[in-house]
Amino acid sequence: MKKIFTLVAVLLMFINYQDSFSQNYKGTLSELFFGRQPGARAEAMGRGFVSVTGDALSYFYNPAGIASLQGLNLSGSFTGKYYLLDSSKYNFFSASYKIMDYGTAGFSRDYFTYGHEVVTTDEFGNITGKYEPYVTNYRLTLSSEVIKELFVGVNLNLLKNNTGSEFSVGNERSDNGDVFYFDLGVIKSFNIKSGKLNHLINAGSSLINVNSASFSSADASQKDKLPVIFRIGASYDLSIDDKNIISKLNSYNFLMNLEYMDLFNSKYYGGFHSGLEFTFLEILSLRGGYYTQKITEECSNCKDKISEFTYGLGLNIPVRQLSENEIPLEVRFDYVNLKQPTFINNFDDWKNFQTFTITAGWIF
Repeated sequence: MKKIFTLVAVLLMFINYQDSFSQNYKGTLSELFFGRQPGARAEAMGRGFVSVTGDALSYFYNPAGIASLQGLNLSGSFTGKYYLLDSSKYNFFSASYKIMDYGTAGFSRDYFTYGHEVVTTDEFGNITGKYEPYVTNYRLTLSSEVIKELFVGVNLNLLKNNTGSEFSVGNERSDNGDVFYFDLGVIKSFNIKSGKLNHLINAGSSLINVNSASFSSADASQKDKLPVIFRIGASYDLSIDDKNIISKLNSYNFLMNLEYMDLFNSKYYGGFHSGLEFTFLEILSLRGGYYTQKITEECSNCKDKISEFTYGLGLNIPVRQLSENEIPLEVRFDYVNLKQPTFINNFDDWKNFQTFTITAGWIF
């Protein structure tokens, strides 16, 4: 009963917190927050990962997600062209380390470049220099299992925005400054074993940009709000302890997740996310998903929302299980090749984008 009262209190807190915001997010840096996902695995599973544990790139959705990682984990993810920005690209890097029984500490960098050169001029039209706009988010993640099967985490973010401003006079470059914001997350796990079946049920929630941070544009008196993102969801992981095919590897594993996302300071971008993953012999993973998202632009030719199917695959090399000396290493490759969704009614011919992710883990 005490747990039920605690859950109700948390939900009421979120409701009151949401009511304190006006609808003041106008799409600032949406490419970083709602563009490409940090990992091909989450991208393939409907772009929802708030309740999934044990993935090195889950920091983006819920900082509590890395608490169950063991040893040292390194990951990198790479994505090219974003719509009409031919030279644009995304790079995501992360590293995490399990500090004995205290928890897991991680560092990550999310980077997006628009890929084109901007020429700056003074008020008389004279060229003063050139630069390439980019956005970088540096993040320190601290996550721990505070009590058995209850994980909590926090992200401490430093966002560096080097995009200038369309409002500056003569296209003069402006210093948008650095922005600090933090995220909170929690995941509760229920681990049930029945014969050869291992059931892992997770319920998770996170709040991104808890302090409702914003940064100044060219006009110091003008503030651009960053999104305040609320996620809540659940996942079910079924592992079958059946080693009939290879004695050292489980034959089958199933993962399902469902997530709802909402913005406290905007009526756009929110929606539902769902995904499935089937893994054979702990090596080959096939993934699919579906998500809906509200559209931000209000125009006569814009859709009310987009609804997209996603899919991808992964290849895991469990060196630890397969090697004679049990080398504590696991390497995973994830990949998606998906069509970019369209936001308008009369055009649907965007080229595909590809995301490659590689993750290496040393389990001590």
